[in-house]
Amino acid sequence: MRLFALLASLAFTAPAALAGLQQEIGSAITAAGYEARVVSVAVLNCDSGSLVAGIASSTPRIPASNQKLLTSGLAARELGRDFQFQTQLLQRGHDLIVAGDGDPALGDEHLLADMHLPDGSNLTATGLLDIWANAAKEAGVTHVDSLIVDDRVFDRDWRAAGWPTDQLQWWYCAPVSGLNFSCNTINFRFKPGDGRVTVNSSPPWGGARVINKLKPAKSGHVVHAAHDQLRGEIELKGNIVKDATLELCIESPPTSFGLMLADRLARVGITVDRVRLAAAEDPPPAGTPIAPPIVTSLETVMRRCNHDSYNLYADAMLKRIAHERTGRPGSWKEGSRILTRAVELITGTDTGLQIVDGGGMSRLNSISARTMTQWLCSFDSSNANDDFFIESISRPGEGKLAKRFKSVDLHGAEVRAKTGYIRNVYTMSGYVTCNDGERYAFSILINGARGNRNPKSLQEQIVAVIAAQGC
Repeated sequence: MRLFALLASLAFTAPAALAGLQQEIGSAITAAGYEARVVSVAVLNCDSGSLVAGIASSTPRIPASNQKLLTSGLAARELGRDFQFQTQLLQRGHDLIVAGDGDPALGDEHLLADMHLPDGSNLTATGLLDIWANAAKEAGVTHVDSLIVDDRVFDRDWRAAGWPTDQLQWWYCAPVSGLNFSCNTINFRFKPGDGRVTVNSSPPWGGARVINKLKPAKSGHVVHAAHDQLRGEIELKGNIVKDATLELCIESPPTSFGLMLADRLARVGITVDRVRLAAAEDPPPAGTPIAPPIVTSLETVMRRCNHDSYNLYADAMLKRIAHERTGRPGSWKEGSRILTRAVELITGTDTGLQIVDGGGMSRLNSISARTMTQWLCSFDSSNANDDFFIESISRPGEGKLAKRFKSVDLHGAEVRAKTGYIRNVYTMSGYVTCNDGERYAFSILINGARGNRNPKSLQEQIVAVIAAQGC
């Protein structure tokens, strides 16, 4: 890991060409109607190590999804660009064992949509399991005593502290397991007509019973979902005006996965006596592979994390780093400790730095804009793993930046940035790289965005000022 000692003691004097940068940023914040107490900005010249603009730059603030820049950056360095997640189906005696590896992409239908079966049809989540079921049948398996789902690569503390308790059913709060599948969510499709609402869902998670109390309506489209974890029921109520979709979390992903796989095995004539999770006293997963392993590259995970801002992907990387470093089940506590230490080694001790999860959903996370830019400037594109991280960050027109900077003059500079949002928190951090190769890291952390102000416009305006004055 390359350390930049010059970052530990930043110069606070800016070159003459950048003398007005801080003033213009301050003016933009005032014109946008924000008080300085809710906005932090840092702009760091990565070549000289100079802090060329800083507004409350050392004030700790909630980073929201800018947290992913910390997690994915460490994953690039700790796991490396050649790392692969690998999920296996093993046979041991009369048992089948699913050896989980914490892969957040397993069965992700967003990714599977780009894959096709030999007959030209799209590969689906259940289709992926059918490949395993057919392979087991071809291997001569007809009966299974126990289908054991071994998710012990991670612990079973599936959600981090500080996640919003009133939002845990939604996809962005998906539980993080050592065996994830289809992003640990159910996709519902609603279609009103003939006095009732038809509900279809995918994938067909085992153990989840849907109670449909939806009604067709001419106005007032609303859906309320109540998930009874103990009874395994999802009750849907409300009015459906037109065709719609909804994505909800599934609870106990490894158990539900095991039940679903058992169902796919039964469809090809393989009976399963019971499905269970691996117990603490079970030996490590071992046996004869009877189906092709399902492999996902870290590159795929990094892109989904930073382009699409999928929390599950970042949180799985955090726990996987913890497992890789310790050999124990990956945990929030251990992953956060490792990431905190890594950031401190690069930037110097920051008393305001607090890391609780990998994706930024927790309001207990905090970091200063200055620390974020120091972290970003520590990545060197001449290093393969560092460049791998930098390339995973979106440019305008990609991912979460698909609709950003459309009417903004960036003066020919390349911008890569990660956005972030949770309630009243808007953040953006990344790089501005000039045509001559000079590079700036920036971090804009807005905590307390209320009213009619436009935080996204302010973020874009600040980046445009950096491009104009810096390049």
